[in-house]
Amino acid sequence: MKKEIKEKLKQILYYYKKTLSKIRIGKANTEMLDDITVEYYKNKVPLYHLSSIEVINSKTILIKPWENTNLSLIEKSIIKSNLGIIPINKGKFLKLGIPSLTEERRKEIIKRNNRKLEQAKISLRNIRKAYNKKIIKEFSEKDLIEKYKNDVHEATKDYIYKIEKIFENKNKEILKI
Repeated sequence: MKKEIKEKLKQILYYYKKTLSKIRIGKANTEMLDDITVEYYKNKVPLYHLSSIEVINSKTILIKPWENTNLSLIEKSIIKSNLGIIPINKGKFLKLGIPSLTEERRKEIIKRNNRKLEQAKISLRNIRKAYNKKIIKEFSEKDLIEKYKNDVHEATKDYIYKIEKIFENKNKEILKI
């Protein structure tokens, strides 16, 4: 059971890390494009299936479509994505210039990160609650129930700490000018 709960907690940690990695903080990062889909033959296809994406420097991302005919489709998708980045069409590739963040935007991102942190903590606590109910149903000995509940509590506490550390590091990165 301990392995099972840790696996669920790891999934939440992974999802949380992935969510924060997509946040634009004034530095080029290919993960910020992971959720962009392109309308391709009436299907939504992930951007990375239609092109190569590379970071040129800390402020520039280059997108080279496998087929040149997809360049305008990719450009439209990036504009629609609300990333706040306007692609520059260079004929055979797109160039994304990542603008620096304003102080106001940094504060807004930190507030959003705070909400994401709380959502992640709630998810972890919900797993703890579900496993505590499961423990009560499966076992009848009080000592055993308390031992397992304590194990679940410690595992949850450990993952809450890990998520808070990720949150703190991301906020330091955001506030760095």
